Amino acid sequence: MTKDIGKAVKFWLMSSKDNFETADAMLRAGRYSFAMFMCQQAVEAILKAVFIIQKNERPEFIHKLPKLVEMTGIEIPKSIDNKILKIDAHYIKARYKEDRFNVKIYNRRNAAGLLKDTEDVLQWFTKKMKLKI
Repeated sequence: MTKDIGKAVKFWLMSSKDNFETADAMLRAGRYSFAMFMCQQAVEAILKAVFIIQKNERPEFIHKLPKLVEMTGIEIPKSIDNKILKIDAHYIKARYKEDRFNVKIYNRRNAAGLLKDTEDVLQWFTKKMKLKI
């Protein structure tokens, strides 16, 4: 792995950790749509790090988590895949759709559940890839 690729992996891993911590802070602040959006960002960042490790190149500028998983070439358990699909829904919805203000979607219970799902996904990839975050 070249120095530039190693720096890119480190950047995405640090971004993932920072995004996850931001999601937790937004949950505690009662900013549920932002908490759930940052969950998506945390998973996106770790997937980009995994892609770079797997392919030794930078990924395209995409944000769809299922596509990023596919691009890594890693088989993941159905339970993790289901969590990724749930998390992925909040990239657009939490930012650009009227749903952003729907308290039936964006509430403490749902945000806390998505944060836990995100933690599970991050831990699975960290363990699978033996990552140091």
